[in-house]
Amino acid sequence: MGLGSLRANPLRSVLTLIGIAVGIAAVLYVVILGEITKQNINKSLESLGSNVLMVRPGAAEFHGLRTEADVNNLTWDEARKIATGSKVIKTTVPIYSGQGATEYQDKNWNTRVMGTTPDYAPVNNCNPVQGRFFTESEMNQREQVCILGATVYQELFGDESPISKSILINTKRFLVIGLLEAKGESWSSPDNQVFIPLTTAQERLYGVDNINTIMAQVRSSSDYDEALFDIESLLRQSHRLRPDQDNDFRVRRQDLFLSTIQETNTELANFIILIALVSLVVGGIGVANVMLVSVTERIREIGIRRAIGATRVVILTQFLFESIILSTVGGILGVLGGIALNLWVIRAQLLLPWVWIGYSLLICMGVGLISGLYPAYRAAHKNVIEALRYE
Repeated sequence: MGLGSLRANPLRSVLTLIGIAVGIAAVLYVVILGEITKQNINKSLESLGSNVLMVRPGAAEFHGLRTEADVNNLTWDEARKIATGSKVIKTTVPIYSGQGATEYQDKNWNTRVMGTTPDYAPVNNCNPVQGRFFTESEMNQREQVCILGATVYQELFGDESPISKSILINTKRFLVIGLLEAKGESWSSPDNQVFIPLTTAQERLYGVDNINTIMAQVRSSSDYDEALFDIESLLRQSHRLRPDQDNDFRVRRQDLFLSTIQETNTELANFIILIALVSLVVGGIGVANVMLVSVTERIREIGIRRAIGATRVVILTQFLFESIILSTVGGILGVLGGIALNLWVIRAQLLLPWVWIGYSLLICMGVGLISGLYPAYRAAHKNVIEALRYE
């Protein structure tokens, strides 16, 4: 009887369903988007390597004011001292990075050139999908070899294999010996990079003797504080800083930086979910309104049913079922809508948050129950004589 009543007013029922479905689809869309973002952050954490501290130069000063430029005060020798002088640091990776103009045939691309050592690959989980990383021997001999990031490869070679091909980096000819797997988008564009031996970068490409980053891989996450103390002690001693002077370098944990982003993303997702839940409440008000109109339209029917023996519980149950059916069907449509949004808008792999799908259907049933309770109670407690005389 409840389904028959809903079919008797199809347009009104459909409009009510849409209100519920939009709220559920919005909730699922935000949850799926949050899961995808969480996966991307975890992937970025893996690409940075485990338990890594980043040491960078401090900001330069001009007449006592800090500027945006960095001081050139880190050296390869200091990276070696950190590795040998600390018991909790497994290895250090010195890096000198700068801008580079790459060319291959008639194509060119501006990218970041990373001069580093062979230890960079295992520390940062850099896995070549073609070729290999450069060796210690190639670094000692200042060989002009390079490994391409995925973006640089696409811009210069398209679908052509880059291995054993020569490219120009700042007008210097380099042999491509490797291609790295794509790591995806992030704030540092990890795919838009070219890796070369550190000695080649310093002496053949940029003409410098300093480095601008030291990556220190710590033995375990519980050793961060000791590692930080060791790095500060060794660098302050190397830079001959007095006790009253501030550090002229910066040390930061990459995982904490990403964790902060993840926490911010979670808070934003929770806020958006709250807004979506408000839309569900609005949809519930719509259900209550429809049920109140339905009760008003069917007062005479209620009187006849009561007169031939229907109890108040039967009347109450009938109208409750109508509101619950409306909300539940709207919830199912909302789940399908959320999946469609995931496939069409996000264009990522389908992540079905089964827990949230269950929550959504329960919320819809609860909205239907609460929204229909008052109209159903009002219908069940109609005076039989007045209901029969109602025009």
